[in-house]
Amino acid sequence: MKSINKFVKVAEQSGIRHISDFTDDLTDIIQLTVGEIDLPTPENTKQAGIEAIKNNYTKYTSNRGAENLRKTIANFTAAHYGMEFDWRSEIIVTVGASEGIDLALRTLCNIRDEVVIAAPAYPAYVSSTIITGAKPVFVDTTKTNFKMTADTLEAVITPQTKAVILNYPNNPTGTILKHAELAALAKVIIEHDLYVITDDVYDLIVYDDSGQAQSIVTLPNMRERTIVLNGVSKSHSMTGWRIGYVLAPVKIIDQMFKVHQTNVGTATSISQAAAIAALERDADNPQKLVKIFKERKELVTAALDEMGLAYVEPQGAFYIFVNINNLKLSSWEFSIKLIQDYKLAVVPGSAFSADGYIRISYAADKKILAEAMKRLEKAVNDLKIIADS
Repeated sequence: MKSINKFVKVAEQSGIRHISDFTDDLTDIIQLTVGEIDLPTPENTKQAGIEAIKNNYTKYTSNRGAENLRKTIANFTAAHYGMEFDWRSEIIVTVGASEGIDLALRTLCNIRDEVVIAAPAYPAYVSSTIITGAKPVFVDTTKTNFKMTADTLEAVITPQTKAVILNYPNNPTGTILKHAELAALAKVIIEHDLYVITDDVYDLIVYDDSGQAQSIVTLPNMRERTIVLNGVSKSHSMTGWRIGYVLAPVKIIDQMFKVHQTNVGTATSISQAAAIAALERDADNPQKLVKIFKERKELVTAALDEMGLAYVEPQGAFYIFVNINNLKLSSWEFSIKLIQDYKLAVVPGSAFSADGYIRISYAADKKILAEAMKRLEKAVNDLKIIADS
């Protein structure tokens, strides 16, 4: 038979899903893997979805997204980013922010273009880049406080570099870039005439008093070269509703629309109705989540401190990236051992192109997290005994 697309063949399946699938047939397993909040979708938002069904709002919407949702997003982003995005021409409603990653990369990239990605990296950035025929170029952030810097970015830029992907608050580390750090990156990006894809989906889940993480799109001369990805999945516990959105200048988004129209046509009408309620009537939900996640984060970090495991202090999102290098196992080996012997599932750092670490999601009830930390401590102590013997 004739061959399959070579770029699809070399792209890898998500390591996050792979480790989750590994546990499907196991009982009494604690899952701290997939980035999914355990709390329900807010009540007003749920009711809006129910009402949409009752009112037979079950047909296609405009391919770019329902007009009333795009207007709601425009109002939200005007306050959120402090800049105007035209609801008619600069916004597309997507099937989650994940579709936005695919749209952005397929629109921007030609074969052999290069896309700069900070490692550790969310796996979809890598696989989506490869599928376009472009080349992912990693910036190792382990020696720069898990942040891409102007110097580390400058060091990997070549004539083939097309775009930079930013994701802050970061998955899997929870790090955030401050204004000066963003400004330094922006200077390099402008000098080399690059595009930026900024994944801001966690930007309302932050633990300082700012209420949100700043986006590079808000800096001078960046709007014209930036594609913003955002959505309600994380801020409103709506992963299954699959509503995200992209913001970009007309010259870019008109081309993205061709891909979107061919790929999915439109996001589900019912979910779009719910997203309006999320951004309007349940606008305070992210603040409620932050309060809960702070307590959970403190529980997990206190336990890790007791175990003597180093970790990246999360400034946002709901993950903690833990260094396991002293346990003398690869991150995959350690993760499989945790599942098989201790009934605890975490994601190996190798899934994020960063071996020697594990990612723990603390989007779970505190009782579950407390038991999970007991199991992790038992595993760590057992391995230390073996290593010392």
